Order: sequence, then C-alpha cells, then structure tokens
Amino acid sequence: MPFLRLYLLRHGQTASYDAITFNGWLDVDLSDLGRRQLDQTVSALKGQRIDAVYSSDLRRAVYGGSALARELGLTLRVEPKFKEINFGLCEGLTYEEMKVKYADVAGRLVRPDGGDFQFPGGEGAEGFRARIREALTALKKSHPEGCVALYCHAGVCRAILAEALGLDNTQMWGLSQDHACLNVIDFFPTGGAMVRLVNGDLGPTGYNRPGPGYDRLTYLAKA
Repeated sequence: MPFLRLYLLRHGQTASYDAITFNGWLDVDLSDLGRRQLDQTVSALKGQRIDAVYSSDLRRAVYGGSALARELGLTLRVEPKFKEINFGLCEGLTYEEMKVKYADVAGRLVRPDGGDFQFPGGEGAEGFRARIREALTALKKSHPEGCVALYCHAGVCRAILAEALGLDNTQMWGLSQDHACLNVIDFFPTGGAMVRLVNGDLGPTGYNRPGPGYDRLTYLAKA
C-alpha cells in the first residue's frame, strides 16, 4: 500500500535559549549550537529518499529546511501555516515574567487540564490545532505517497503527532520535543497513521557521532 512518510523535525536551539522565552511568531535567530544541530539533521537525512522539503516561514525553521533542500537539489517549500502557536501578549516573555503579568495563563501551563485555553491576544489550542490540521491535510493531498521532510516547531510537531495518535489538546502538550529532534510518521490513504519515531536524537552536543535516533532512521530506511 502506498503511503506518505513524514520526517518531522523541530528547529535547533535559539539565540534566546538561556532566557527560555516563549517564542511563537517571534522570528528569533538560532544559536551557533542550534545551527550545528540542524546541520547534523541534514547529514543524517541526506542519504534518505526525500521528495520534498517544507518549513515554516520563521528563520529558525527555514535554516534547516534550506540546508536540506540545497543538499538534495530541491527547492524549499515555505508554508506559513506551519508556524508555532501564537503566544500573543506572552510572546518573548520568560515563564517568570508571565507569572507576574498573566498569572492565570502561567498557572494553566503547569496544570494537567491546561491544554485548552487562549493565550491573551494570541491563539488557543483548538484554533492552533485547526490551523495545523489544515496545513497537514494540504501537504498529504499534495504528497499522497513518497517521503517529505518538514522543519517546524515544538508545538507544531506536537499537534501533528497528536493528529496521528488521536490525542486531545491536553495530551498533546505531554509530548517531549527537544531541539532538532526527529519524528517519523507514516500516513496511509485510508486515513490511518503509524508513528515510527518520536523525539529522536540525531547527534549529541558536539556531533562527533550519531545519536540513537540515527540508528532508528537507518533501520526505517531498510524496513
């Protein structure tokens, strides 16, 4: 049966990493480590069959998408709908600053039932999920089979994994997504999906050897 294999990647570490700010639609740059992390994903993926490369329109995602597309001789397809969730008035704040300015929002973030609420001036979980679902549906329609790489953001990765696994908005936030991690999902024309890898590490700090996610990637290429 033909299917679409999606290589779903989060961007690398950002320049604002030390402050741990909420960067949704803010177009922050990558740190030097973040660029090395994404270069490692390109090294790991360049030997795979990939028919198209997508990214959001934020530069922390475009960097990896551009590098992989260039390596494969493809043209990067930029899709703004794959942006991170819009944190609204919380954009650029640290969690400590959010606790002062928007105590209710900060409290919801750490509660088990905190998945369904609206960021002030920004998006809520359901609106965010609907946007990502629309973009994912369009991608699957354009590529009913083959292999596609998508460089995006932690929230976007969680939303796509939640779609594949049938998770609700609260469960979605419980999926860990480290910088430059790789997820692999097979989408079938019947509407089903098989999640092959979640939060795979393609290389340790320094990138002197491949991480455990690389071993899984190599296995899937042969399966």
